[in-house]
Amino acid sequence: MVLRKMTLIALTLMLTIGLAACGGGGNGSGSGGNQAGGQSGTDNSQGTNEAPGGATITVLNEGAVGVGVGVLNDLLEKKKQALIADEAMNPRVVEEDFSYTPGEPLKAGVFPYFYQTIMLEKMEAQNITVKMEDWGWGEQLIQKQTAGFLAKNIPDIIVGETQMPGFAQQGLLEPFPDDMAQEICNNIAPAAWKPMEYDGKIYGFASQPGVSSLFWNKKLVKEAGLDPEKAPATWDELLENVQKVTEAGKGKYYGGGVYAGPNAGGYLRYGTLLVINGGGFADDQGQPVFNSDANVETVQFLKELNAAHPAGLMANTNEGTYFDAFKKEQIAYLIDGPWRAIESSQIGIDYGMSQIPLSSDGKAGNITIGAAFHSVPKDAKNKEAAFAYIRAMYSDEIQQLIADTGVRSPVLKSIAETDEYQAAHPEMYQHYLAMAGNVQGLPTFAKEDSKIWQMFGDAVTKSLMTNGDIKSILDDAQKKAEAITK
Repeated sequence: MVLRKMTLIALTLMLTIGLAACGGGGNGSGSGGNQAGGQSGTDNSQGTNEAPGGATITVLNEGAVGVGVGVLNDLLEKKKQALIADEAMNPRVVEEDFSYTPGEPLKAGVFPYFYQTIMLEKMEAQNITVKMEDWGWGEQLIQKQTAGFLAKNIPDIIVGETQMPGFAQQGLLEPFPDDMAQEICNNIAPAAWKPMEYDGKIYGFASQPGVSSLFWNKKLVKEAGLDPEKAPATWDELLENVQKVTEAGKGKYYGGGVYAGPNAGGYLRYGTLLVINGGGFADDQGQPVFNSDANVETVQFLKELNAAHPAGLMANTNEGTYFDAFKKEQIAYLIDGPWRAIESSQIGIDYGMSQIPLSSDGKAGNITIGAAFHSVPKDAKNKEAAFAYIRAMYSDEIQQLIADTGVRSPVLKSIAETDEYQAAHPEMYQHYLAMAGNVQGLPTFAKEDSKIWQMFGDAVTKSLMTNGDIKSILDDAQKKAEAITK
């Protein structure tokens, strides 16, 4: 049994490294957002699983809320002074920014400081000491976590993105207590926990998950004779719009649409279109479903969007090249995570933001992106204290902080669904709405995960870049994948 578990953990490393490219604990196009989750009404950080006093827990940082490595109580003043001294911060942080009134706007640069200040207060109230560690992100993080599981030397709370559902499926994580799971189901947007649900249990919580939305450059859209304030509601409308922008651009700019490179950055973004159209990557047994009718239809739509891009851009293996094209106003439409809003504002792009258009028979759906899931390992030494920490992550105070910062939407219904929040943050409210319903994470295939992902990515690229029959291309990828996974 021990040998089998070691083999499974080693396999996780191989399976997830291929999907780690889109991770990163910051506000960019990778993972780890800028805010946390919440609860309703009362402070639920003290519930039926209240932690024993005097515990010390080790918590992995992720960049968006990181204040350093060490005992949390010793880090905050150092973080404050470092933020003030950081000349590269845009906008700069000054002493006055460290005065925060809940319900008032907060500068994004000081978010980690206030986030961890609130967490410290909540943990000290339960006599819990927090020691912060930083194991990096992406491949580096996965390697260290895998080694930690093998050695049974793992922090009390770990964090990650695409690798976390696989850890849950392999029995390496502790399920959330029943009362805590019910509280989350009742009060929290599905994107924060649904991808970490396995066999009816919840194994992880993302304090500030992202999902994709549709963004557009209002100036380019207006130059094409379109209403810059109107979002396309259907795939047909989106395709018509990108074609008109491409025609108006005359080679200077293009309509754009969605990044579809053969990597995690592509799967996370165009995968949302598969979900909307009733397709997907894998079934609940980890078997590929590449050649479904819904997927064939979606890839055909991607191929039509590809014509509204500079040659080779949409399937470029470097995702940064695609997003740079939007920032340089070379493409008008873009499907991306919520960080695109603040980044566009900072560089002076007048942008629109809406939920992603639907196919003719499609239903709203999405894939989490930039979601830093926090979990308690089976081998954690202080599980009750660790769950108390996660409860604090969805407290009213943390959720209000997220709302006030405005970089991502809160996941706590009692804050996000108020008239005050909707009026103050209309675009982020659209992001909140997109976090409800059929929200999924990227699946893990039954065997040789990274190889199977590459088969699908290559098949989509071939479909976009050649005149080959899409159904035949996906049939061939399905046949090769099944030869490995079954």
